[in-house]
Amino acid sequence: MHVTDAQDVRRVSVLKATGLIEAAIDPAFDTGLGSYRLAQAALVVCITEEGHAEIDKLRGGRGSVGAASGKAKTGLEPLDYLRTIERSAFPLRVEDPQEIGCVGVLKQAGFVDAAISPELAWKDTDGSPQELAVIRRITPFGRAQLARGTK
Repeated sequence: MHVTDAQDVRRVSVLKATGLIEAAIDPAFDTGLGSYRLAQAALVVCITEEGHAEIDKLRGGRGSVGAASGKAKTGLEPLDYLRTIERSAFPLRVEDPQEIGCVGVLKQAGFVDAAISPELAWKDTDGSPQELAVIRRITPFGRAQLARGTK
């Protein structure tokens, strides 16, 4: 993901320094007037295992990536799911709880553009609360991950 907003570049710098992401950040440079111009762009390469563990902790562990296994707690591998939907027609409606867990992980990683409704947002035909995700598209960052073919 390319980042060009100055405030977001600073955030990327902090996340990189804490080991939560891998990123390339343009270096600061001397303006020649005794001051330095801060980095103006960054390229976020991926979220590290530590970053996924932190996301998991912040989300309360619900359907997100486990630090040790790199799998959604549902047992479904998010990158395998990404490969499954690679050629789907978008927007793609997702109702299966395991798949919604993968969508959440892929969204956090920046691989898909998706909206996930909170539970209780709508009810199934039998009146039980349901969660719904709508994947708008696989992002360029997600397509690049698919092209790499790595897990």
